[in-house]
Amino acid sequence: MRPTRSAVPLAAVAAAVALLVSGCGGGDDGDGKSGKIDGAEDAGKKSPSVESSSPGEKDAAGDFRTSDIELPDDLEMVFDWDQPSDPDKAAALAGAADYMRAMNHGTVKQDPQDPVLARHVVPLQTAEQAAVKKVKADVKDSLSVTGKERFSHAEIGDVANSGLVEVSFCMDQRKFFSKEIKSGKVRRTEVSESDFMRLSLVMQKPEEPQGIWKARTFVFEGEGKKKCEG
Repeated sequence: MRPTRSAVPLAAVAAAVALLVSGCGGGDDGDGKSGKIDGAEDAGKKSPSVESSSPGEKDAAGDFRTSDIELPDDLEMVFDWDQPSDPDKAAALAGAADYMRAMNHGTVKQDPQDPVLARHVVPLQTAEQAAVKKVKADVKDSLSVTGKERFSHAEIGDVANSGLVEVSFCMDQRKFFSKEIKSGKVRRTEVSESDFMRLSLVMQKPEEPQGIWKARTFVFEGEGKKKCEG
């Protein structure tokens, strides 16, 4: 037995967002149509992020291992990725990590309109819709999160001329728990294959030089036990 990760799993959130987008015909630029990831068609072929960082680069800009997003001490997010040497890819990967951190930050703060979350999404796109829907579900059930969430097997495409790049990765939520806010009780359930998920994000490059890469499109690729375990 182990505590659950949240009231509404990301898989359910992603499915609901997909139905919402398809039901309204998608965005003006085609978000969510035909099951395609917006921007992915020109974002280049994905390849594992196997380019390691050099010594002394741990605190460099665009490093997914560092963040100014503050989370509780009882919540650990482990990004078991390699740091790309290409600065744009590194910054995009850092943006993807901060999007996932910001989603948890919104739940911890019990605020679907959390300014930290808003800073890491492109407005009115599916990444924002998915994150807000997830936080709203946790707020409705008065749940926060605790434990360890592990991210691995990252793949990142080439940055398109449009400034978009697709980032895919695995999530391992076997040790990621839900916690009742009022009582502090941690909810428990059986470990299942749904604890392993594969996600894709399309990240958008900032227009300003010192800006951050923001999540534009969120796609749940399915349960990923075979690809993600280990």
